Amino acid sequence: MKLIDMHCDTLLGTAYGEQVDLYENQKMVDFKRLRSAGFSGQFFAMCLMPEKSFANRGMTKPDDMTFMKELSDCLYRNIEAHSDIAAFAGNREDLIRNEKEGKLSCFLTAEDGNGIGGTLEGLEKMYEMGIRLISVTWNMENCLGYPNSFEPEKMALPLKPFGMEMIDAMNRMGIIVDVSHLSDGGFWDVVRICKENHKPFVASHSNCRALTPHSRNLTDEMIRALAEAGGAIGLNYAPAFLGADIHETNSRIDDMVRHMKHLRNVGGIECMALGGDLDGIRGNLEIDSIDKTLLLLDRLHKEGFSESDLDKISYDNMFRVIGDTMK
Repeated sequence: MKLIDMHCDTLLGTAYGEQVDLYENQKMVDFKRLRSAGFSGQFFAMCLMPEKSFANRGMTKPDDMTFMKELSDCLYRNIEAHSDIAAFAGNREDLIRNEKEGKLSCFLTAEDGNGIGGTLEGLEKMYEMGIRLISVTWNMENCLGYPNSFEPEKMALPLKPFGMEMIDAMNRMGIIVDVSHLSDGGFWDVVRICKENHKPFVASHSNCRALTPHSRNLTDEMIRALAEAGGAIGLNYAPAFLGADIHETNSRIDDMVRHMKHLRNVGGIECMALGGDLDGIRGNLEIDSIDKTLLLLDRLHKEGFSESDLDKISYDNMFRVIGDTMK
């Protein structure tokens, strides 16, 4: 079985001066464990952290482009150092070639579209950096739109005009649009624009709001809309997005299975994928290492998911989305 995971935050420590070894480390994700578990691809996120995060460490926040260069350089250094087992991937052709060569495909993503600096030229720079998926927002308002919120008025806020322009440009350039963290109003703008452009989009690390009433999760109506667009939803392993209580601190495979079954019932097997958010989540995690993803797949099989279903969840659905979007 081949696997692709849509979101990890393993690169983030680089922003704070940490020397991140992606081959083998004490974090939740590294090349060695990805390979041992049969992963063909891992999406490595660059989360654009706020000034407060740096100030708490006695540091000054760099500008977004410098921040992204530091994290992307970390990925590329590690790929170069371990070129026998890992390689960059920017589209489906790269993924296929890397598989033939027995290499892990490393996809680079940005968790917060604010990195474009308010210009489409900035988006082009991100593409040239190797970024092939962008989360429209993180947890704060940016030049594109507004994040998810427990306040209904804020949750209803749409994309800003420039945000709509950027979504259209991403569709044309071959960058996947990611709605995880986005407001509900912004989500429906993405649906409209991507439908006009005949492009799928993803929620790289989100779950089901009907089961866990967190604003980061998707309603059934949103799940159906994303599925109809041909997109994929990566299951997030964070406790607050899995349990019945958003203050949950335990991440259980039992709850992951409940969300997977709900996704299948609402959106169908074709919209399901993996997006663990490892190295970006905390709590008592039953899956606290990327290789333990196999425990989830084994459990899903025991719960009645067929081998074909598991292939779609672990690999096929994202293989399709990558082919339909990335250039």
